[in-house]
Formats: sequence, structure tokens, C-alpha cells
Amino acid sequence: MKKFLAIMMALVLSLSLFTACGGNGSEPEATSTPEPTPTPRLYFPNPFTGEEKTVDYPDGQRAVAIMVNNISNCRPQRGLSDASILFESKVEGGITRFMAVFEDYKALDDVGPVRSGRDQFLRWAMPWKALYVHIGRSGITQTYIDTFDYNQYDVDGNYVNLTYRDQNRLNQGYAREHTAYTNAELLEAIIESGEYDMNHTYTSPVFNFVPYDLDDDGFADLEGEDADTVTVVHSEAYRTYFDYDETTKKYMMSQYSGTLKSRHKTVDENNGEQLGFENVLIAFADIYKYHYPGGNIVNGVDKDPNYQCVDMDYGGIGYYFTNGKVEKIRWFKGGAPDLLRFTDWDENPLEISCGKSYIGFVDLDEAYRFDYAATEEEIQEETIDSNVTETETETDF
Repeated sequence: MKKFLAIMMALVLSLSLFTACGGNGSEPEATSTPEPTPTPRLYFPNPFTGEEKTVDYPDGQRAVAIMVNNISNCRPQRGLSDASILFESKVEGGITRFMAVFEDYKALDDVGPVRSGRDQFLRWAMPWKALYVHIGRSGITQTYIDTFDYNQYDVDGNYVNLTYRDQNRLNQGYAREHTAYTNAELLEAIIESGEYDMNHTYTSPVFNFVPYDLDDDGFADLEGEDADTVTVVHSEAYRTYFDYDETTKKYMMSQYSGTLKSRHKTVDENNGEQLGFENVLIAFADIYKYHYPGGNIVNGVDKDPNYQCVDMDYGGIGYYFTNGKVEKIRWFKGGAPDLLRFTDWDENPLEISCGKSYIGFVDLDEAYRFDYAATEEEIQEETIDSNVTETETETDF
């Protein structure tokens, strides 16, 4: 009897529950199931390009930043197409110089011609704890190295066996300072000597790269104007050009040659390839002669009287080019240990396309000659004085 009553009570409860759910016996209302939110694909980004790391990415290894000559008489350079980031800035005598940033020194073919260090490049590399590689340096650069205890990450070819001389170039009449090259073998020998610690883990990308996806290749979505051609004037004889290639979605690089008095593609001598970048970032800065001796003083005379200071204390404005578009941006740096940062015009972190980046710091005095255009437009290039000559005033090599 108790068992029967228990079953009846269970049935009554079940019926009351169904009634409550159905609304007085009516059928339950149909509800739509929301579409599930796609789960972002998990991947580990390359800290210098934002792209997905390959299986041979050197995790736990310090990046290498190598100073490369850019005077017309030294071109074509070697190894630049392998750099993830390429900096260009005016140094002295109106010339510019490169700093090429590489993720894996063990994979390097020839890089060079290697040239002397300048403090602005060191200040860009320092927050990344990159191994700074050069032959000679300005006294100002050495002051930064000493002040911020960067000697353990500084490789000066004046004191170690960093480079070899290319005899073929010497035979062709290249000046001696345009014939020094380093490579994986030479760098590895220096590092294995135990003087330099290459252990370093990058916990986040160096820039705010957009999420990389195999469908759209991680390109930033700019809302600015079309920009297929770019002209950057560093000085009368040093001009850098970019032409957008819609097929590769890269800005292909060319430079004016003061020696040949004409514009030529910037080609890597190692592989014959023209340099191309997914990102072109132009940062305008106040660049002026240092107001105190450069540090290379011989018999009381400063042999380097024209070292250029790039003022980074307060940041500045610039332009960002990617995927055939352009937007105005801002940049910030501050002190030597502070990261170089890019933002949009409203100072929100700038989303940068995944891929390789060219970063040109340009004198504010040359801003009026900077230009860009869409395909249907034409850049009005000013006539370059054919009498302009290039000079290198440094003697620290």
C-alpha cells in the first residue's frame, strides 16, 4: 500500500511539473539557439613579426641588431631581406644608416657591410635586450652602453673577431670600410666564447600586432587614404622610396644613389631580391647636431663634429602604411630603456599588420618633402641637385 501511494505521489508531482513548464497545459514556446561564438585559434606569435611561430623559431634566444652601412658606394648590402625589422635614420654628413633586427643569428648568411654604432639605434634596440653588433661607435653611444650597463649585450668588432674582409670587393675597388661582413659562424664563435649571454625570453610581441589568422594573413584594417607610393627624404642625397605591390601586399623599397645620380631598387646581394615590407612606419623627430663633443677626440680635436641627436623624449607624429592604405599616427619613446610605441591619432595602441617592418626616423626639417600618393596620382618629386656629394665624417671604424 505504501509503495502504491508513493508511485501515485510521484505521478502527481510529475504532472504538476509538466503543467508549470507548459503554461496551464499549453505547448512550450520554441526558443532559438544562439550561434556559438567562434573560438580564436590558439597560436604563439613571433615577437618581431606577429606571425605564427615556425617550428624552428629560436625560443629563449636573444635577438641580434646589426649596424649596416648605407652610403651609396657600399650598396648593394647583404642580409637585409632576412631582417624582421629594419631601422633607418640620418647620422652625420647627411648620410643614413641601417639597423637590421634578426630573430636567429644562427640562420644568418653574410650581413653587412657592418659599420659603427650610433646612440639612436642603440636606444631603439636596448628595451628589446637585443645583442647590439657594430664595428666602432661614437663616444655618445659608449656613454649609453656604460650608463645602462649594456656592455654584456654589446659586440664591437674593434675588439673581437666579428667580421671578415671580402677580397672580391676589395679587388673591385670598394673602399675598405665597405667590405666587412659578419655571419652565423663568426657570431656563434664570439657567443660560444662565453662572454655574451644569449638567453632571453620575449613574453610578448614588441608591437601591437593584429591577431594572425590564416584567412586574412593578419593585416590591419586601415580607414585612411589609398597609398601606393611613398617618398621619404632624409637629406638631399638620401631618399627612400616604397611602391606597393598588390600581389605580395608588400611595400617594395628603392633608394636614390648619390653616386649614380638615380633611383635604384634596394636589393639584397645574397639572393638578388628587392626588399619588401608589410609595414612602413615613418616617425618625424627633431634631429640636430649634438651640442657637445662626440667622444672621438684626438689631440684635443673632436674628429666627429657632426653627430646627430634624435630627440625621443616627447615622441612625435608620423604615418603608417600597410596593405595599400595610410593613416596618421603618433609615436612615443622616452628614455633609453623605454619601449618604442606607436599609437593611432587618438593615442590608442596602433594595430600593426603581421609581417616585416621598415621604421624610418625622419628629420622634422624634411617633413615638407615627404609625400605619398595613390595609383592614379603622381608624386611630385623635386629635382635632386646632381652636384650634391655624400660625405662620411666618422673616423672610428
